[in-house]
Amino acid sequence: MQEKAILYRRLIMRKKVENCYFLKGRDGLILEAILLGLLVGKMRGGKLKRLTPSVLRFSWIIFFAFALQIGISIMNFLGHPFFIQHRMMAYVVSYVLLFLSLFLNMDFKCMWFIMVGAIANFAAIMLNGGSMPVDLMVLENLGFENMLNSIQQGALPHYIPLEEAGAYTRYLGKSLSMPDIYPLKQIFSIGDLFISAGIFFLIQNMMIPSVYNRTSKIIRFDHKAKVFK
Repeated sequence: MQEKAILYRRLIMRKKVENCYFLKGRDGLILEAILLGLLVGKMRGGKLKRLTPSVLRFSWIIFFAFALQIGISIMNFLGHPFFIQHRMMAYVVSYVLLFLSLFLNMDFKCMWFIMVGAIANFAAIMLNGGSMPVDLMVLENLGFENMLNSIQQGALPHYIPLEEAGAYTRYLGKSLSMPDIYPLKQIFSIGDLFISAGIFFLIQNMMIPSVYNRTSKIIRFDHKAKVFK
C-alpha cells in the first residue's frame, strides 16, 4: 500500500498535463462538446443569454450530479483512501441524482442521448465493482504511458484492464479514441460519446428555440379585405 502511495506522488509530480484525467477522458470530451455547441449555436444565430438554468427543471440537481462525478474522479485519481473505499456508494448517489434530473427534463429529446450514455457508463462501473474498464492497447497507442503503468500497478483502482472486465461490459469500457489527425489525444467510452452528443444538442436547443415555440404575428383579412388581428 505504501509503494502505491509513493507511485501516486511520483506520477503526479511528473508530466502533470499528460496525467490530467480531464484532458484525456470523458470530461475532456464533454468540455469540447460544450465549446463546440456554443460555437455552432452562435454561428446558427443563437443567443448566449438563453443559456439559463431556469430552462431546465431542477437544474441544480444536474450540475450537482456532474460536479459530484468530477469530484469522485479527482479524488480517485489522487488516491484518496476514503473515496477509493466508498467509490461504489458515491457513484450510485451521483448517478441516481443524474437519472432523476434527466427524467424530469425528457421533454428535451436530446436528453435521451445523455440518459443512454449515463446508463452505459453506470452499467460498466457497477458490474465491475466500481471500476471502469479501459483498453490498455489504446492507451499504449496514444502514448499515455503513465496512466497505462498506473493501471497495471493497481495505482488507479477506479480503472481496470479491459481483459478483466465482464464479457458484456467490455463493449461499454473506454476503448475509443479520436482519429490521428485530431490534435487532442483522448480515450473514451461509447457512453461518453452519447453524453457529449446530448450536451452538444442540448446547447443548440437552448440557444436556438424551436420554430414551434416562437410566437409569430399572423395577419388575417376579412371578406372586405380589411386587416384585423
